[in-house]
Amino acid sequence: MSKKHDIETYSKLAEGAKFYLDESFSYINVCLESELRNLIFGELIEKINPTKDDEELVKKSSEFLSEDVIENLKSNEIEFLTKQTVESFIDAWKKSKIYSQKLNHKFNKQHKITSIEILGHLNNFGFFIETLTNRHLLYLYQSKKINDFCYSRISISKVLERLIFIFKDEISNNKLHLNEISNLFSLRNKTVHYTPDNSMALKPTISELIQIWEQSKKLIEYFEKNEEIDEELFSKSLDAHIQETRKKWL
Repeated sequence: MSKKHDIETYSKLAEGAKFYLDESFSYINVCLESELRNLIFGELIEKINPTKDDEELVKKSSEFLSEDVIENLKSNEIEFLTKQTVESFIDAWKKSKIYSQKLNHKFNKQHKITSIEILGHLNNFGFFIETLTNRHLLYLYQSKKINDFCYSRISISKVLERLIFIFKDEISNNKLHLNEISNLFSLRNKTVHYTPDNSMALKPTISELIQIWEQSKKLIEYFEKNEEIDEELFSKSLDAHIQETRKKWL
């Protein structure tokens, strides 16, 4: 195993981890911009007053509504807004996109994120943690801190199980906690298995994400302390992303 994986392997894994980290925070920035756009759009459409023609359309279309969801999806008889009001909605949407890119906004930490871009953040951030975990396992193996049998078995287990194996002493002594890391992979599982139920349940708060980021930073610091590899520290890169996000959105 050690003969097959030399310094280039560590470089490739580091390159992958950096890619996933940068992508994850690129998505969170787009995600929060989408959240702001939706908030602005909601405020703008509240100012749009329905016309009498709209009210008539609602009454007429209500007659065609069915308890069968599929039937409603296929119906071309359901129409709740006049063309004029639809145009007002389209104009409000265009304005909300422009305003969201120009306005400064600070989100409440209990704000629930519903924008689809959260899929990109959670997936990539999970891959970031998993890649560094894989690299650390290789380091432990090549340092002869774990044997062939342990490496071959633990390297194919779930990420959280790998981390518990690596840091069993630190966890037992309450020096390291993985509850937020566990939450990260629980959330990522919802993105990987994007079922009807998961699509509706996936609404993490900003506070949840911050706690995940901060605990991840501590975890990575443990990796770095043990490895002592001469490279740019991922804990500092992550912290820079966190601080930039806080400054812009929180």
